[in-house]
Amino acid sequence: MELKDSLLPVSMENWADLQNLFKCDWPRGISAYTILETQRNWKNQGHDYGFKVFCPFGDGSNGMVAFNEKDTFYEIVVQCPSDNTKKLEEALKETKLVDWNRNIIIPFAPRHVIECIKNVVNDVNVEIDLILPSESFIYGKDKPIFDVSLPPDVTFGLLSVEHTELVDSTWPHRYPGSIWYNRLLISTKSGYGLFNNHELMSWAYINEAGTLGHVFTLEKYRRRGNAELLLKIICNKLLEEGKDIFAFCVKGNKVACNLYKKIGFDTYDCGVAWCYLRPK
Repeated sequence: MELKDSLLPVSMENWADLQNLFKCDWPRGISAYTILETQRNWKNQGHDYGFKVFCPFGDGSNGMVAFNEKDTFYEIVVQCPSDNTKKLEEALKETKLVDWNRNIIIPFAPRHVIECIKNVVNDVNVEIDLILPSESFIYGKDKPIFDVSLPPDVTFGLLSVEHTELVDSTWPHRYPGSIWYNRLLISTKSGYGLFNNHELMSWAYINEAGTLGHVFTLEKYRRRGNAELLLKIICNKLLEEGKDIFAFCVKGNKVACNLYKKIGFDTYDCGVAWCYLRPK
């Protein structure tokens, strides 16, 4: 008889049950909720790049482990709607599905998940290479619509494939194969920009986890309020669609953090960080 793995798959038809668990752990559970929401929408639109969801021992209350491979980027989303991560730890130590011989990125992990990973690493023969803490920002659905207007010759619109190389080449977190990731985000109509006479000036994404980010303005268009204007327009669009709006900024990135605060985002502290693992 074949033994079951400690991580059991969750079909997309059952993601709503998982989302309900994370909705009860708000705002800490926001990333888990929105990544399932975004991925469901993408899959229904024909954009399936292999995102897979599992639960420790088949129970969502034990947490969620999702494989989010992006070309060469081996990312594993680990979330838990409960403070008790014992079953999650047990499942991660026992599973054969995670390739611990690869460099692994665990994104937007709340404080209790980081502690869980610390309890797992020695048993699976990996070490923590870096923990990158982030500031967390949220713009509630009850917030007002921004009163904005576009200057003459400036337009707002979706990014297109012709912008892929520019966006990738200027990304501070660029990695080998990241052009594939930027192409994915653009093809899913998740990239937005401000254009001056059709020339791209400033852009941002709503990424595969439903997070607002990747905000960038070309040097010659900076200090004109373009990033602020772009964010306000994107927020208005998301508010009209009834979607949750949130963002993460690396701690110490004062420019980005101050921008979100300036336009009215609230901060929330769940100890979110990106955790980088490497084999010993």
